[in-house]
Amino acid sequence: MAKRVLDPEALRKYRNITQAQLDFVEDVLIPKLRTGEVLGNEPGFGLLDSSEAARESYKVYHKQTWDNLQDLRKNLTGIIKTLNDSADLSEEAEEINVDETSSYENDL
Repeated sequence: MAKRVLDPEALRKYRNITQAQLDFVEDVLIPKLRTGEVLGNEPGFGLLDSSEAARESYKVYHKQTWDNLQDLRKNLTGIIKTLNDSADLSEEAEEINVDETSSYENDL
């Protein structure tokens, strides 16, 4: 059976990458979609009959994009929490291993 090893440094690197992605979503993308911002204003579709369909399509697209970004934000936050919890458990397990090993050495 293969031995499983948790690499705390790899967890930190992955958490940092994930945090950078979360920061980008929260600090760059989401603000651009807010009302009054670059992507938060509905374009002028004119007065043609087809403009109402274009306007509705845009509203649906904007809402889906917003919802997807919020879901991505939640998922990235969940990944970061899981990585932090894993790192904490790994450190705790390592401390227990060191303590147990030390107590065995004292018994010898």
